Amino acid sequence: MTAALEKAGAPKGSTARLDKQEPVTFGVTEGLAVHLNGTDLPDEVYATSDINDLITALLDALGAHGRMQSYWQGPRETALYLYGPSAARMADLIADVLSQIPLAQRCRVVPLPLSLTTNI
Repeated sequence: MTAALEKAGAPKGSTARLDKQEPVTFGVTEGLAVHLNGTDLPDEVYATSDINDLITALLDALGAHGRMQSYWQGPRETALYLYGPSAARMADLIADVLSQIPLAQRCRVVPLPLSLTTNI
């Protein structure tokens, strides 16, 4: 059961409970959210930027050290959710990309809380 969840990238510190047994702790990844500023950059940046180019550059920088698992687009920002063995390592690897690409100006990089709890 936990092997399949770990293969899917379950975060470190996750727990699962089968029926009334004691919880089992598992997980292999840490998360990092890159929150892109969607309202305060110059209009030209939004008009001439493609988020897919930013995502490609982030994934190239991460290499085998991480991947993008999902994203969220809200009224004021877009969040890209990256997962890998180490959030700190991923932050180091993407720092240059975020400093060089205009769409990433004024972004926030936030480690995601660890753990997923499930009852099976």
